[in-house]
Amino acid sequence: MQKGDLSYSEKFAAMDREALATVILAVLITLFFWGAVFLLKDSAVFVASMPLWFVVSCIGGYLLSVVGVIALARHFMTDFSLGEEAGEDKEDSDGND
Repeated sequence: MQKGDLSYSEKFAAMDREALATVILAVLITLFFWGAVFLLKDSAVFVASMPLWFVVSCIGGYLLSVVGVIALARHFMTDFSLGEEAGEDKEDSDGND
């Protein structure tokens, strides 16, 4: 099925999947950040005069965010117009399935 062939309800289902994937990524990034802080807080290692927990949680979290957003955009997001298209049923766009 082409991206332009999605019905109105299928578009909302796609948006639900995209939102769920985004929330899961946000939870994973948050867990990574706090996990790095708690697991490395007692480390005596410093990188560029910064404690290891800071470098791993902030810089690693940033890199994880960038990779995660690229993965979301490539694998989970669908490009479509939410507006009504010429061939769609009026019933389908009203939500009266």
